[in-house]
Amino acid sequence: MFRRPSSRRKSGSHAIELNLVPMMDAFVTLIAFLLYTMAFVAFISVETPLPTSSPLEVAEALKEKPLQLTVSIREDDVQIWSAFDKVPSKVIKNMEPGIPDFKLIHEHLISIKQQFPSENKVVIAPAGLINYEAIIGAMDSIRLLEPTDPAIFAKNAAGVDEQIKQLFPEVIFGNILGRD
Repeated sequence: MFRRPSSRRKSGSHAIELNLVPMMDAFVTLIAFLLYTMAFVAFISVETPLPTSSPLEVAEALKEKPLQLTVSIREDDVQIWSAFDKVPSKVIKNMEPGIPDFKLIHEHLISIKQQFPSENKVVIAPAGLINYEAIIGAMDSIRLLEPTDPAIFAKNAAGVDEQIKQLFPEVIFGNILGRD
């Protein structure tokens, strides 16, 4: 008896073709959608340097005592003070618990900037439970000058008086871990 030949030998190998058109269409649509939505997203960042110093820098800086202006934001009040007592300490009560009086803070910092026009750094030390909006509002009142604020002038590198455009633009966070 003869065996019947296998059907695999008779059939040739058929190549399977993938239809990639629907996949490419989906990706083109997805890329167009992502590009369209990115136009509505705005990223704003404020660069704050980390406090770094070497022993030589500290010794050099302490020859002339710096202002080292610090704004401590707490649940009930905000304290504006200088580590070397160059300005008297000022305590400003919050309007509500956790909501500082940004207008009074701004006015007091303007009077300090008029005394020290070349100073640009301020340390913000928020307490552990202070909310994000309070910290951002305090940073805005510390960094920016309003058009209605009095003009403040400082000498530039050439020795010419120049109007200052920002109050204290360099903000450093002093209480990074959030401990009281």
